[in-house]
Amino acid sequence: MNFIRSSPRWRADPALRAVTATGLMTVGVIHALEIQGPLSGAAWLTIGFALLAGVAPLAGIWLLIQPSAASWTLAGLVSLSAALGYVLTRAIAVPGDLGDRGNWLEPLGLAALIIEWIVVILTSLALSRPQASAERVPASIGAENQETSA
Repeated sequence: MNFIRSSPRWRADPALRAVTATGLMTVGVIHALEIQGPLSGAAWLTIGFALLAGVAPLAGIWLLIQPSAASWTLAGLVSLSAALGYVLTRAIAVPGDLGDRGNWLEPLGLAALIIEWIVVILTSLALSRPQASAERVPASIGAENQETSA
């Protein structure tokens, strides 16, 4: 039976990890720059911005150091939670942030949202990429190789 498995080689791909880590660090910087806005609002929003400003870059560094399923999962969850928070605060008026309802085109917020979805997509690819079946060689090819090497 041929089962689709996540490829450790794909998860460890340096370019994919670098782009994802850069995205996470950028999300952290954007939230650090935007933290002044929530300081005047609800404490929960300020805490959320501060957590994203700290956790997103740390998740990116962890991904660069240890490209495991756990580090990829953290990268995806951090970005997904930030993106969902943006959508939530724009879709409905939340306590402490009434002014952002309907403000979909705020420049830094929109930039962060785009980067967050890119990270979510890259994480999904890294965690669900099928493994290449290089190990499977048809019996006839294997028999030919044995005959020519003899």
